[in-house]
Amino acid sequence: MGSADVTLIVTTFQQPAHLARSLASIAVQRTNRKLEVVVADDGSRDETPQVVEQFARQSPFPVRFVTRNHQGFQAAANRNAGAREATAPHLLFCDGDCLLPPDHVEQHLAAWRPNTCTSGYCVRLDEETTQGITLDGVRRGEFLDLAPAAELRRLAVRHMRSIWYHFTRHCQKPALRSTDFSIARADFERVNGFDEEFSGWGCEDDDLGQRLIAAGVRPVSILNRTRVYHMWHPSVPSRPATWREGDNVAYLKRPVRLTRCVRGLKPRNAASLTVHFSGRDSEHPLLKRFALQHGWQIDPQSGARPDLELLLWPGTGRFTGQGHCPVLVVFDDQLEEIQASKWWANDVSRRARIVVSPRGNLARVGQIGTRLDDANGVWRALCGLSSNRAVANRSRPEENRPAKSSGAMNVQIGHRAASLEINSV
Repeated sequence: MGSADVTLIVTTFQQPAHLARSLASIAVQRTNRKLEVVVADDGSRDETPQVVEQFARQSPFPVRFVTRNHQGFQAAANRNAGAREATAPHLLFCDGDCLLPPDHVEQHLAAWRPNTCTSGYCVRLDEETTQGITLDGVRRGEFLDLAPAAELRRLAVRHMRSIWYHFTRHCQKPALRSTDFSIARADFERVNGFDEEFSGWGCEDDDLGQRLIAAGVRPVSILNRTRVYHMWHPSVPSRPATWREGDNVAYLKRPVRLTRCVRGLKPRNAASLTVHFSGRDSEHPLLKRFALQHGWQIDPQSGARPDLELLLWPGTGRFTGQGHCPVLVVFDDQLEEIQASKWWANDVSRRARIVVSPRGNLARVGQIGTRLDDANGVWRALCGLSSNRAVANRSRPEENRPAKSSGAMNVQIGHRAASLEINSV
């Protein structure tokens, strides 16, 4: 870790004028915390690097710039790229088209508590208002008086709903919005960051929020303390007319969500999965052999919650929640007996998200079934390859598919540096 207390990760793509104003609002933050800024660029082909370089020359804190080959709208991958460059124990994510009030960083950190992430949102400024905002005006905080009353009411309602979700311990809400949130680096790493399977507009922050809640990290609204100001610009082409029509919705609603995503900060494979056996039959040799054949790590000593909780049928015991994903393993091939049994009719089997059986045909609606002899069946389910989103991805034209390699480039801008040093990764 570096000497900074918090890293601001600013994401951008081909909006240099907006980015310059956003960085100007960061430069005048009132806080005693040690800051650093990482600008994560999604492959801009304009003067964005020069904007960051000029800001770095005058900045009172370190500034780094990371860019990547543009492969369409890749918000999740871009934010992860910024997080990999961060050195501070606390991360604050914001978009490069947003203006931060002078006490914004301080309000985030003052509100943060262990096992939470602080979540804000934006006041939406219209086109005419955005065009009238100058760099000097940003430094003087003039934009703070530009919030429409309707926008302030909308955010007040959002804050009250977040309080309700927090106290009722909703399993998926309040929703996290990546436009403006802060989180301990350790908690971000606990869920392996954003899921880079999300490509195009939307849902990657919903997914992150739901996985954080599953890991015991709850979003807490700070809209009663601060908010960012979103400068108008045309919508990205992949943004749908309504949220429900988005290409990413099917993948977001996939039957199985691994809390530590597969394509995240660090790539994972089947051998990285950790498992816990539940029930009195946890020592059953067939169950252990099944796990070892998949190369899974059984009850690792890291102290982290395992990815999978395996329960044997027929047997005794129930799912305990000690693993993120409950998996029911059936070795008996007598389908009629299984369906008629009291065990199969009770709540235990309903709690399973994946059912592994000789024929792979025992899953209910909302569950995924896979065969015992399918060595990659569970792994494919955990990768979301059973969702409609995955099928849609495979049918995309080749030129629209994300490449296997991100083609990222680290652009290091030293503290008050005068030039860019670009290294291919």
